[in-house]
Amino acid sequence: MSRVPVSVLVSVRGKDVPLDQVRDPSVVRAFRQLADDVGKKLATVTCPQHKQGPTQVRLAVDHAGNADLRYESCCLALRDAVGKQLA
Repeated sequence: MSRVPVSVLVSVRGKDVPLDQVRDPSVVRAFRQLADDVGKKLATVTCPQHKQGPTQVRLAVDHAGNADLRYESCCLALRDAVGKQLA
């Protein structure tokens, strides 16, 4: 199954670091799975007007484990389509 690439930034001691710099394998495994799941869901989303999907998709995870999805989109219609897919 195809997926949209999703990068992950994790807050470690107040700094956002890429997932590949996190040393705890269980944390890395969990966030890689989350990124993979999100990427698979977003692979099917396209803008009804411009026929393109979200780009530069990234998850920012804070110290409490809350994930914030960020991405580039062509317009509000794509943003709405992404919201519906992930709801």
